[in-house]
Amino acid sequence: MQRRNALFLALLLPVCALATAETAPATPASAAAHAAKDQPSLALQIDGAVTAPRSFDLASLQKLAAQNSGPVDVVCASGATVATVQNFRGVRLTDVIDTVGLKLEGHKDARTMVVVARATDGYVVTFSYNELYNTAIGKDVLVAWEKDGQPLGPHEGQFLLISGQDIKTGPRHVRNLADIRIVRMQ
Repeated sequence: MQRRNALFLALLLPVCALATAETAPATPASAAAHAAKDQPSLALQIDGAVTAPRSFDLASLQKLAAQNSGPVDVVCASGATVATVQNFRGVRLTDVIDTVGLKLEGHKDARTMVVVARATDGYVVTFSYNELYNTAIGKDVLVAWEKDGQPLGPHEGQFLLISGQDIKTGPRHVRNLADIRIVRMQ
């Protein structure tokens, strides 16, 4: 078990480091560009190891099969409940990925895929392919556009991502969701 956890971390850390390096402003000139990323996203870009990269606006996401989360406690990393939401409405992340298709190079290639979700402010979370498609977690990872029967508030953006089966839902609660990138681990 320890070996498997060490292998998982060894595979995941380069993705997290890459994602962090891409979002950090390198110079004062890029600080202005980084500040522009703090704006709410009006579209969700899906790219990386996919067959048909695509940008979704609200109307195109709403054409996919909508799901309701039911009650979700937003629990931060410390274990404190910071919010209770009666319902998020949106689409399963797996349905969005299926719409653009994975670019598979071999029979077992999907097992090496990592899904990286990024907010406009650079906040990044990850999921493995197997976590999304082969565990109960995947059915409750939503790209949401509505909370408790209302459109998302201004601080949440047009889209957010929530992983409703996580014990601590806060760390993978992504407000102002802007980009989903599928990364093939080497």
